[in-house]
Amino acid sequence: MGGRAAAPGRAMGTLERWGLPPWALAILLLALATHAAGELTYPWRDVETQEWLTCSQCPPGTFVQRPCRRDSPTMCSACPPRHYTQFWNYLERCRYCNVICGEREEEARPCQATHNRACRCRPGFFAHAGFCLEHAPCPPGTGVAVPGTPSQNTQCQPCPPGTFSASSSRSEPCQPHRNCTALGLVLNVPGSSSHDALCTNCTGFPLSTMEPGGPGAEECERAVIDFVAFQDMSSKRLVRLWQALVGPAAWGPVAPREGRAELQLRLWRQLTEMRDARPGTLGVRLLQALREARLPGLERSVRTRFWAH
Repeated sequence: MGGRAAAPGRAMGTLERWGLPPWALAILLLALATHAAGELTYPWRDVETQEWLTCSQCPPGTFVQRPCRRDSPTMCSACPPRHYTQFWNYLERCRYCNVICGEREEEARPCQATHNRACRCRPGFFAHAGFCLEHAPCPPGTGVAVPGTPSQNTQCQPCPPGTFSASSSRSEPCQPHRNCTALGLVLNVPGSSSHDALCTNCTGFPLSTMEPGGPGAEECERAVIDFVAFQDMSSKRLVRLWQALVGPAAWGPVAPREGRAELQLRLWRQLTEMRDARPGTLGVRLLQALREARLPGLERSVRTRFWAH
């Protein structure tokens, strides 16, 4: 009880230090009580009468054009264009809409009388640490679990067994492997997380007895290329085979960070170009390259599947 009795004395001392008369305390307490009752007010000292008044605040979208007087209420006016007040207030002027959208942003909410302009990242970008960064693509072998949003990067997940993703994408989920049997075809290469199952019509595999351009030759050559290029082997062996195919003079740089999926596509393109450039010579040149690349196991598999004995 003693502490409560001393509170008015401390408040009076504070008012004296501020240069306010003792009756100002009553006005301030009345304003607080009115605010607690639900009406938003503020204390105002009339410049003519020096009387302390309790004035009503102005609603959002307006400002105080003229404070209240003993015989008249607060006069509020609407904010001019490109200005706003977001809350109940007793400001003498509205705030300027000072938010400017950046290069990778778009306007999410225009400047209006009750709020400032708001920006968000454009489609394809997300907000991070004050910047709009481009959504990351999911690399081969992973699919999009949750597409990127203006506030979140793309979320990727490894392709589960039976599914694949062959390219980088910001929108594509993992896709199921095709069923060669259901399509009336023969499985040539099982699907992996980074490529689809590869089917073929080449069932007899008599490549060594076929004439270039003869019936079935093109299909069997394509089956050989798929079978070799998409083998489940290390990146190091894929590079070795590609270098054996093109020869030392045409090696060129092979990026050490290049993933296995990219190397398989590089090898597939090289084998396809070799077939088109010199029809009928694919088998001989491929077997020679497999020997030079020191891949005897793969050489045996190719001979067994595609060359008649």
